[in-house]
Amino acid sequence: MPSDADEPVFDEEFIRGAAFTEPSAQERSRPPGRLRRMRDRRALRRSGPSGRAGRRGLGGRGPLGRRRRRERREPTHRRAVLQVIAGVAVLLMISTGLWWWNRPAPRDEADGSVIIEQGVPDGGNPGGAAPGAHGDPFAGSPAASYADGEAGIQMPDPKAANGLSEADLALAYVRVRKLIVAANLDPATVYERKPDAFRRLLDPAQRRTFDRDLDEKGEHNSRTWLTSFAAGTAERAVPTVKVHGTVTAAKARDQGRPGVKVTADHLFVYAVQRPGRPETAMREVVRRAIEVFVYREGGEVKLWLTRTDSSSAPSACDMGDGFVHPRYRDDRGGAPGGESHDPYDQSKPIQEDPECGQVTRV
Repeated sequence: MPSDADEPVFDEEFIRGAAFTEPSAQERSRPPGRLRRMRDRRALRRSGPSGRAGRRGLGGRGPLGRRRRRERREPTHRRAVLQVIAGVAVLLMISTGLWWWNRPAPRDEADGSVIIEQGVPDGGNPGGAAPGAHGDPFAGSPAASYADGEAGIQMPDPKAANGLSEADLALAYVRVRKLIVAANLDPATVYERKPDAFRRLLDPAQRRTFDRDLDEKGEHNSRTWLTSFAAGTAERAVPTVKVHGTVTAAKARDQGRPGVKVTADHLFVYAVQRPGRPETAMREVVRRAIEVFVYREGGEVKLWLTRTDSSSAPSACDMGDGFVHPRYRDDRGGAPGGESHDPYDQSKPIQEDPECGQVTRV
């Protein structure tokens, strides 16, 4: 039982300390002091979720707010990772598709895509090589290393000679080169049998002879000055014509006139096929050797075609019309007799009346 000493003493001093004194109106209108403001802020912090600090914790700086932001970011992070993985997969699929599309076509003898070098024809096979839909028509032959088109016609350096200046010969070489191109590379001449570009380059007097004898029967047929495939026999398998040869120049006289003789000897290798029949594609080798006499007359540099010889393989023999008649692999009839020869060999001159024979390769 508690003693009297433990009993609270409610004396006058205790009552004065415990008394509540209401502030006056003047005191209430006075702004709170620094101590009062600090007490109010502590009270607000202790007020928990219902106070400002609690609301701010939900939305921004409290631990609960940080946890909720992490919970919101985690699905977005996973989604971003999945999007990156999907993007990489799409790129890999595109790359694989492009590789597959552009991969080298398989070369199979069954579909004719392999160029097979032919030996001496047998059983009527003319020795042509079919390039096929995906093959290089010149692969497997010396023509593969030849220049394309006009690039294979290189003229000598012009040097003054026999009354012709360096400038005269430079001009003459340009015209000779154009003459060779027009006769053997111009598609209108070769495939359409329209040699307009060639005839315009001839001296007017020689042009009249050319026009008069064009496609005339006999040895004077001026169609032999050109390379033209007979009508209905050939069309281009590819636009490229492979060219290889030489051009030389030397002092000369013609009918007492001084000048320079330009000698050209070229191989023209065409990829041809029967019209509308790509499966018949093959190479046709035409060798053409010409001589052009360059001289001055009346203050002008003039050109005169003095000789032109040619041979072709594989082609039909003794047609006598001046046109090239390709001999395809599917042509009927036996192989031509006579001695075999290499159409790429330029070590010997072209024979005036060559014996129709077989070719070792084309």
